[in-house]
Amino acid sequence: MIVSIIHDPNIKYPGGGDYFSPDHAWPEYRLGHLSGKPNPVYAAVRTCLAQAGLDKNNFGQPGWNPLGEYISPGNRVFLLCNFVKEKEGFGSDAGFEAKCTHASVIRAVIDYVLLALNGKGSIAFGNAPLQSCDWSAVTQQTGAAQVQEFYSKHGNGAVNVNLVDLRQHIIRRSALGDVTTNFHADSGDQCVEVDLNTDSLLDQLYSSTQQPRFRVLDYDPRRTEGCHQRGHHRYILNRRIIESDVVISIPKLKTHEKVGITCGIKGCVGAVAHKDCLAHHRYGPPKRGGDEYSDGLSALAVFSALHDRVYSSNASAGRSILHSVNYFSRKVIRRFTRALSGSWPGNDTCWRMAVDLARIIKYTDKEGTLHSDPQRTHLLITDGIIGGEGDGPLSPLPVSLGYLGFCDDIVAGDYGNALAMGFDPQHLPIIRESFGLAKYPLTDADPSLAEIRINGRTASISALRNGLGKKFLPPREWRQTL
Repeated sequence: MIVSIIHDPNIKYPGGGDYFSPDHAWPEYRLGHLSGKPNPVYAAVRTCLAQAGLDKNNFGQPGWNPLGEYISPGNRVFLLCNFVKEKEGFGSDAGFEAKCTHASVIRAVIDYVLLALNGKGSIAFGNAPLQSCDWSAVTQQTGAAQVQEFYSKHGNGAVNVNLVDLRQHIIRRSALGDVTTNFHADSGDQCVEVDLNTDSLLDQLYSSTQQPRFRVLDYDPRRTEGCHQRGHHRYILNRRIIESDVVISIPKLKTHEKVGITCGIKGCVGAVAHKDCLAHHRYGPPKRGGDEYSDGLSALAVFSALHDRVYSSNASAGRSILHSVNYFSRKVIRRFTRALSGSWPGNDTCWRMAVDLARIIKYTDKEGTLHSDPQRTHLLITDGIIGGEGDGPLSPLPVSLGYLGFCDDIVAGDYGNALAMGFDPQHLPIIRESFGLAKYPLTDADPSLAEIRINGRTASISALRNGLGKKFLPPREWRQTL
């Protein structure tokens, strides 16, 4: 296990215009194109990999290949980013950068993947954002489209680099909240169904008296319930993830209303092609077998029932009006509580789903069959140059942290990420429960004993116990927990 962290609040994202190329011709850099303005992010990614001790005997030489330990020529590599939603209306650039992976980090990582592939293999990058996300807008705003353009113009042509939208289900919503279109991003069959059966962590929620009613916001509840039944828990991933040999997650360091933080483990939901297979919460309050909101908010039941009615495939008469009522009523409710739709610490469903997906990515072969041995490498590079606090993942407040983290174990990496945000990982089930899994384990590490390398020095991971000088503001409903 390797944990390498760069922390410098003075690091800023470079502007567009130079394809996020390095501003210095590093000995290993082979693409020729240089930026005419400073790019501290590229240098920080390079330093983070070097600090991890990767190919240390060749550092500073043309043959330095830091990712060669994990990636071989001929591999298919997927960079799983965090493009959640485009910037809308009068939102600030910093607020947008607090929720989406920045292309300057992606560009630097791809360059080092290219070194490892040595002219043989393929690279794809992207994810499955919200079903209502405008893909063209979000990839322009993050700079991801510029990265794609760069490799089209300046790549060596031996290795294809493709930006891909992993969604198979997209909607468009009108200003009045009505769903105006509903279609697939890719007309081809890009889906692989994986059933974790009784090994799903969701299966632990069944009892002799309780039949969980799983839900995900803005999808037909019957479809979600159909994917999750006692003994059968089906997830539908995009084939590009399953056919890869190496996945490199590049999430944003930010908070999350349903699970506490968004980092490597939660970012695995970006691999899903049909998001109606995701269990984000269970219908109703705990006293009725749910975890959608607390028992003290039973008045929300009417709005939960309305949402089910709107997204039921049989709800046709007056559906546009119902969509609008549902949409605006939820906007009003969120001014008073964020707990609707499982956005509170009592959500015992969402973290299980995310951990399930991380296990699937690690243990599923290219045909969709689970094995007892890992089927691919999964690395974590966290973008916290600007992090997000408060009501993430959609409305975080920006934190100029200047943070980059590399780890070859996504659970240990998230453990360090949580500490860097000033949170105790033991208070986050998505991290705490990812250790010690009997079947399809994600890690055998004990991060509490790990050494980390931070800004050129070696320290125990407890050095992060008080964060990096800035404790992130938790989501509203989590402020008594984190």
